[in-house]
Amino acid sequence: MTCRPAIFSMTPPAAGGVQITAKENRRILLTSRPVDLAGPDNFRIEQTSVPAVHDGTALVEIEMAALSAWQGMRTKDFKNFIRPFDIGELISCDTFGRVIDSRCDALPIGACVVGRQGWQDYALVTPEQVSIVPDAYTAEEWLTVLSSPGQTPYLAYSQKAKPTPGDTLVVTSAAGAVGSYAVQLGLLAGAHVVGIAGGADKTAFVRDTLGAHAAIDYRKPGFRQALAEACPDGVDLYFDLVGGDTADAVLENLAKRSHVLLVGRVAANNSPTPEQDPANMRHVWSQEATIHAFNRYAYKELYPWVIDRLGKLLRDGRLRMHNNLESGLEATPATLNAMLSGKYIGKVLVRYGEPDGTRV
Repeated sequence: MTCRPAIFSMTPPAAGGVQITAKENRRILLTSRPVDLAGPDNFRIEQTSVPAVHDGTALVEIEMAALSAWQGMRTKDFKNFIRPFDIGELISCDTFGRVIDSRCDALPIGACVVGRQGWQDYALVTPEQVSIVPDAYTAEEWLTVLSSPGQTPYLAYSQKAKPTPGDTLVVTSAAGAVGSYAVQLGLLAGAHVVGIAGGADKTAFVRDTLGAHAAIDYRKPGFRQALAEACPDGVDLYFDLVGGDTADAVLENLAKRSHVLLVGRVAANNSPTPEQDPANMRHVWSQEATIHAFNRYAYKELYPWVIDRLGKLLRDGRLRMHNNLESGLEATPATLNAMLSGKYIGKVLVRYGEPDGTRV
């Protein structure tokens, strides 16, 4: 899907903008906190007026929203690396949209923008809240390989710990949005890649579609033995998205002077005892391993460079997207629940509108 001007019924422009025919803006708000995984019962749809544009702002029509595990985590009320959503708050997420009305020279009508405008049809934004992106890439590409899923492993590898030819690289959540790119980039670097995922379908995807040298199912009996057999010389680099018991198992197999990239803590973030993660530090100590804590947002100045590199790999066919595309704003809460339940492989996106302005 490329960006093209929206088609609206309009009257002559006034004060630099247009009068749009849409009367309501649907917004999804948090109404209660889940005991386990967030789902439809924890949200409600609010219908409000489309925000009025004023000087220095622009109106964005959201076409696509990206779902991530941190959205489910923020529905719970416990201390983490980011504050919880408040009850009654709009759910935030990465979005792709188009400017359809503007009183801001920096945000012209028709511009494609990415930002974090959340689960709603329309958003009033300032230039600081969005980034204009060229229409050389689709909405799906901007929200996946060119965004957090692709940028995270590329930046972690290039700025913290690089996989090199012959290294044994282990990636957890290898069938997920970020893990699938961590596997692909590790393979491009020449590493011997071992992916860890849950279930036969996901391990088959990691091995047969992504091309990992081995794929281990952490749910199966004998997981620890299978992992040790897949890494006979030890783990040189561990790309950890999960934490918890799975991380402890990988740490038992570290090679001497290995590297551990702490990129995500899905298990710990959803645990009532996150302070116990990780517990297996004796192997880190005995193997003189180096732990690298990584946060993509610390490298914002490198985003243009990373996007350029990832875009070339994508266009050359060396990186491939693996997305799940659902439709309709109303479907977002149930889709988030399904994603948190592990029902998807790859990135999960929800289409809210078409390039011609039609709401889905």
